[in-house]
Amino acid sequence: MIKYEDLYNEVKNILSEKRFIHTEGVIERAIEYGEIYGEDKETVKLVALSHDIAKEIPKQERVNYAKDIGVELDEIEKTNLELIHSKVGAKICKDKYGFSDEMVNAVKYHTTGRSNMSMLEKIIYLADATEKNRNYCSQEFVVEMAKKNIDEAMFFILKWTIGNLLEQNKKIHIDTIIAYNYYNKK
Repeated sequence: MIKYEDLYNEVKNILSEKRFIHTEGVIERAIEYGEIYGEDKETVKLVALSHDIAKEIPKQERVNYAKDIGVELDEIEKTNLELIHSKVGAKICKDKYGFSDEMVNAVKYHTTGRSNMSMLEKIIYLADATEKNRNYCSQEFVVEMAKKNIDEAMFFILKWTIGNLLEQNKKIHIDTIIAYNYYNKK
């Protein structure tokens, strides 16, 4: 598997300054959550660093790249090209960097979520939503909620995401709906 320092330099060269600042915020928040929930710090750092590795590939190029590397897109992803970066990024992380299946899933589901996420998946999902540079979910009460009850924070962020997508008349990925229903039961 790739060393953190090598991946850091590679990601820094791939992403824009703005996206990399976001990524550093995700790393910081993910480490914070990871320490609370007993996750391996190096694993958390690698996944947080790489979560948006495919985010700035131009949208149509992302679609073509997904086809080229064998990533199947569902109907929602074909109409909301923003979602594709997580699947493409996951495939890159598996093939190029040697990530484990759990690490790959944390990259793959950091945008939509899913039911029964591993602790690493939840940490990356919530760190992405609550990192200090976000202006919509970085309120301290959400961060504190995540530190005390990660499943409650998952439900809160999923509910917020669905409400936001509804307000914008955007389609909602089925994984997000299933995740919402799963965490609603907890």
